[in-house]
Amino acid sequence: MRKKTETSLCVAFMELLRKYPFPKITIQKIAEQCGVNRQTFYYYYDNIYDLMARAFEYELLRESRMDQETSWEAAMERFLYWMKNNRIIIKNMLVNVESSYMRRAIYPVVRLSMNCTCSPCPEAGEQETENEEFLRHFLVIGITQYILEWIESDYKESVDEVIRKLYLVIKKIYE
Repeated sequence: MRKKTETSLCVAFMELLRKYPFPKITIQKIAEQCGVNRQTFYYYYDNIYDLMARAFEYELLRESRMDQETSWEAAMERFLYWMKNNRIIIKNMLVNVESSYMRRAIYPVVRLSMNCTCSPCPEAGEQETENEEFLRHFLVIGITQYILEWIESDYKESVDEVIRKLYLVIKKIYE
């Protein structure tokens, strides 16, 4: 039941985001759309920004199925096409939400794509594992920012070009 309610809140938020500007979406509207009360919302989420990050991740993974890919490029391609195809939602959030919240929403999705290829060696020592974790975190932050700038440029570069450029950076680091 818990998972069903969480999912229902995510879906309701994304549906409302397709219809209304972000500032017009209230916790009350989200709760009403799901048939729950405001207290139920707060049982699952601290605030609307917490829901936004989770809903974005849920919607993206559900719609793009990027988590089913085994290569970074394929996962990133699905992610970027989803972003481009849902530009109404993305622009709505970019215009109305502080960039730190957008980074917080995009970061876990980019991180998931990095898990496809960039993982530490099983025999790596603790120091190497820490270094790998630092590199992955650094890359995810950089890729997240690059994607936000790509969106702000109104998707000026093609998805293939974005992936090519990001892959160059990843390749240099992991060679």
